[in-house]
Amino acid sequence: MNVDRFFCIGYEEIMFQDANQYPMPPDGVGTLHGGSGSAQAAAGCLAGLQRRWCLWLCRLSVRTAMAAMLFVGVPLATAQDAALTNPEAVPLVNNAVPEIVPAIADGQPVLDPVVPDVGVDAKAARLGLPRIAPPVPGAFVDVEPPPVWLRNVLVDGFFEESGLSARVNIVTAPATLGRWTVDLGNVALHVNDIKVPDDHGNAVDLNGTRSGSLYQAVATTPGFRYHVRFLMSGNWTTFPAKARSLAVYFGGEKRVFTMKRPSGWSKTSMNWEQYDLVFTAVQPVTGLRFASETPNMPDGPVVADIRLLKEALAPGPLESIQVPMPENLAEFILDRDKAIALGKALYWDMQAGSDGRTACATCHWNAGADIRTKNQLHPGAPGSTFGHQSVTSLQQGSDAVKAFRGANQELKPGDFPFHRFRDLTRPGSDNTDTTATNPLISDSMQVFGSQGVVSEGFISIVLGNPVEKCKKLADLVFSVSTANTRQTTGRNAPSSINAVFHDRLFWDGRANRYFNGVNPFGDLDKDARVYVVSEHGELQQVQIRLDNAALASQAVGPALSSVEMSADGRNFPELGRKLFSLQPLALQKVHQNDSVLGIYRSSSGRGLNRDTAGYAQLIREAFRPEWWSGKQITESGYTHMEANFSLYWGLAIMLYESTLVSDQTPFDAFAKGDRSALSVNAMKGFRIFLNEGKCINCHHGPEFAGATVSMIRGQLSEDGGIHFMPMARGLAYYDEGFYNIGVRPTTEDIGIGAAHPLFGPLSYSRREQSGQDPDAKHFLTAGDRVAVDGAFKAPTLRNVELTGPYMHNGSMKNLTEVVQFYTRGSDFEHANLQDLDTDVSGIPLLQGHHLGIASVVEFLEHLTDPRVKYQKAPFDHPELILVNGHESVEWNSALDVLVVLPETGRDGGAPLQTFEDALTNGLNLVKLPTPEKPVSPAAAAGPAYKGPASVSAADANGKAVVRSAKVQISRGPKSFEANGPKVAAPAGTGVVGGTD
Repeated sequence: MNVDRFFCIGYEEIMFQDANQYPMPPDGVGTLHGGSGSAQAAAGCLAGLQRRWCLWLCRLSVRTAMAAMLFVGVPLATAQDAALTNPEAVPLVNNAVPEIVPAIADGQPVLDPVVPDVGVDAKAARLGLPRIAPPVPGAFVDVEPPPVWLRNVLVDGFFEESGLSARVNIVTAPATLGRWTVDLGNVALHVNDIKVPDDHGNAVDLNGTRSGSLYQAVATTPGFRYHVRFLMSGNWTTFPAKARSLAVYFGGEKRVFTMKRPSGWSKTSMNWEQYDLVFTAVQPVTGLRFASETPNMPDGPVVADIRLLKEALAPGPLESIQVPMPENLAEFILDRDKAIALGKALYWDMQAGSDGRTACATCHWNAGADIRTKNQLHPGAPGSTFGHQSVTSLQQGSDAVKAFRGANQELKPGDFPFHRFRDLTRPGSDNTDTTATNPLISDSMQVFGSQGVVSEGFISIVLGNPVEKCKKLADLVFSVSTANTRQTTGRNAPSSINAVFHDRLFWDGRANRYFNGVNPFGDLDKDARVYVVSEHGELQQVQIRLDNAALASQAVGPALSSVEMSADGRNFPELGRKLFSLQPLALQKVHQNDSVLGIYRSSSGRGLNRDTAGYAQLIREAFRPEWWSGKQITESGYTHMEANFSLYWGLAIMLYESTLVSDQTPFDAFAKGDRSALSVNAMKGFRIFLNEGKCINCHHGPEFAGATVSMIRGQLSEDGGIHFMPMARGLAYYDEGFYNIGVRPTTEDIGIGAAHPLFGPLSYSRREQSGQDPDAKHFLTAGDRVAVDGAFKAPTLRNVELTGPYMHNGSMKNLTEVVQFYTRGSDFEHANLQDLDTDVSGIPLLQGHHLGIASVVEFLEHLTDPRVKYQKAPFDHPELILVNGHESVEWNSALDVLVVLPETGRDGGAPLQTFEDALTNGLNLVKLPTPEKPVSPAAAAGPAYKGPASVSAADANGKAVVRSAKVQISRGPKSFEANGPKVAAPAGTGVVGGTD
């Protein structure tokens, strides 16, 4: 059914056409009534029609439907439930009700106001519905326009960048006012002199001493619609009886607005009117002008909070976004397919860890994330990746260690969420006062991270052995009794699937967009060099820079981390030398139908064929020869291939991970036109996601993520990365895609606000402010406010059903707890106010409404790609032996609990678990036998032999192997087993560690 509606070019009346012109249900007869304001118009609709049919006919938003029912006397709870459960409401941002377009911040949905000081009708005030002007011009609007959301493309719409600080500043043409140009007469900039709603910047009187005009040229996209949204009032200090008028020009179009002095007007009570003008751009550059139409007097019309909002389609299918890759990749890669095979082998190979048991995949195995449940706790309050950078943070870190539950804990569902109120859907108290309306029940600083390696110092590799020679280091935190346990990271492991779309990686963005071939810090490290063969055949050290290569920057981080994969002090040349002496994936089964590695699989079924797919051979075939063929030995004693191993590691894993794109979800089918792909409840959740929930503001685009290449400098945005936007308090610059949402106090972990001790700030904003960004665009000064402390990357929501636990600290076990968090709003609003994002103020619509929360969760579950869930190509993989905590302590060592993730081929395998299911029912992986406790020397029939030995053993195919290892052999008939081959001995049996 198509019901057109039209709007007067004015403020008061919204008229609906006669519904009798269209087919109607028998009980839905009569004329749709007009009214003043969107909620009243909807109420008029309800007065003339049966409620259900009106909701269907008008396709009301949840917020407007509720307001309408309130106007006709429906109780609040009933209205809330009816609006949320209306099966006919469509999940569109505009919901085809263009008169409902409250003021919004950059990227905010059009149905949630941020300007509370405009006139509000009494009942609508209960929902925060402002009375605002309809869009202009008043054209006929189709009931079902494409779903859109709006993004601000105007700079300095808050008049904050002029540098002027006097309360009243007269600026006379020709002159600049921040990013604006004053070209006629003069205007007056009022700094903290006129009250602007929510402290969103300053105000400009378009009559300084006489009428004036200011304009800004804006880059626009021809054919796209733009909303010019602004606040208007007047300065009636003089001539109070005279109305104030202004004209708005966008390209060749002009609109004039007039306002009379409101009753009770003052500079602190301006009675702002908000206008939303809709234009279509016809040129790549369009002039936006505000000019006074009140001549021959001072004190004229006043404008503030100006935004130019570009309409963008709601998220489309992921296949519409190009996978970003370095433009100069061909300078390094000779054979892309071989490089992908190399990258997949390196990513999954447990031999890369110093212990011979830890791969990249160890922390990214379940839909690219980690759902292990034992020995995953970190004390919390790490300060930053680089330690504590303030006195407060240092004290919090000390307090966290004192309160730590201890290593090797097995977590249960009841341990979550870490910050718990009596009612998780409503704002809570900041303390444990039980007399509070919603008291805090429990709080923990702990972080649910990922276990890596035991704390050890690197001594040397042992050729032919995946286990390196190391020395035990004291660890007062990650230890049980006399034994060190595996350490745990200070942040939760984000998914590696779809990570290729991000501009920067890690929660704090330290994996730079530029890969320097050596470490994660890209162009921050001016001394990073790799080796290349010169035209004269000599090795030369050169600086390289590959853009769009955050995946490569990320990959080279964990491999040398003394917490995640490596003994402290190991370097990449040593890692390369070790892996060159080993069969790739020798300790793991590879499926014969593996979509990438199947053709290289060893005939034994374990590992790859060393002759055709050894690591050195794959590098020679994947990379151009100038990056590996040098004959000289470096000053440090490494071959060319060993010295450049970080280069191969980073680029190969980047290319493998670039294939992990999950673009076959139910939502993708929906976005391509299959309206049956989303369930009815998922459709309701999608509507809330786009509107009242404001989820789309941070998790935007087809990627459903922040800090993406497409949003910062790619297909959906101009080159950028720094935004000047309203925060929870005032305005500030911040890094696109990184937000402080108040999960924990800012000082516990400052995220992207941290500075590397050698390379300086991680934040784009802070780099530019400190003069360290050679491509600076915003000219931040030392006095400009930057809000990046405690901010973390908004991760992708694709496959989020499978990637728990959630948030940077892993503090929530399921998606319901996540939506409950956003429903109640930031848990640490007051502590984080300086840097807090404006969109985490809560979702009143969902507070106490569990069905509404469930609908959002159901929508999020429709972002799961079944290929990911069932481990099908390209998400198939080799076998992986995982450590899930420790069983017991023997020989002053903590014995690992080992479980097996089976190998899969292109056709997939068993479905992956959710984290909550793993907490409740245990991991659905096969547990390997725990080593039997050996006979102690005192109880043995004879003395125990302990020391190095050369041991003969057979692999799974009966082939003889020789390993050098430390073994303990019990005399007599007693034997013990571990995950490795049995070794015959004259007086008993023993084990060589590993899984040959």
